[in-house]
Amino acid sequence: MMLLSFCIFTLSLNVVFSMVIPCRPPKNSSDITPFQLTLIAPSTRACNISAPFTDECRTAEQAAPFINKAFTDYAIASVGEKAAILSLMLFETGEFKFDRNHFPAPGRPGQGTRNLMTFPFVHQYALDTPSTHSRALALAGTNATDPSITNDTMNAVRDLVLGDELGFASAMWCGSTRPTRQGWENYITGCAFTGVTGDRTAVWEKTVSVLSLSL
Repeated sequence: MMLLSFCIFTLSLNVVFSMVIPCRPPKNSSDITPFQLTLIAPSTRACNISAPFTDECRTAEQAAPFINKAFTDYAIASVGEKAAILSLMLFETGEFKFDRNHFPAPGRPGQGTRNLMTFPFVHQYALDTPSTHSRALALAGTNATDPSITNDTMNAVRDLVLGDELGFASAMWCGSTRPTRQGWENYITGCAFTGVTGDRTAVWEKTVSVLSLSL
């Protein structure tokens, strides 16, 4: 199978400019490269300055370091595991265009991060993270389903884990899946609280294909 032979992309954001992205991962490295991300999700080459939620958008170049750090931190190494997690992140966030639920407006309270976890998972993630534990506990206690937790409080807890380092690592925290299709399906239903659909499957299959070429 022939890969794209060019690595210089011409982008248009009112003006036309070129951005060079490395074609190959560094030697002896299993890191995901910005180039691989753009093969899977071409729109990650740039953030459209006229698009909504511009402050939430991240390019492949911006996202890759946080993704790789999280894979290392959670000891996720296989192609299957990485593809399951990365494909979900890309699908749920419109290719890293947003990090919280906006649809339908104003969005579901407390849902966010780069895999758009629902509030119970966001809450547990914040409690499990040392840097946010005490603030999450003070805001919402230990029971995410407590009816006294308001929408504003859910959003405040979510905001604790929206920074790039925690936001991109949330999917890795949510579950290290087995390197199989069944593992991916379990991850979709268990962590994202949604179902397996044709368009989700297409992103997963494309991600597996691209990552398998070099990891």
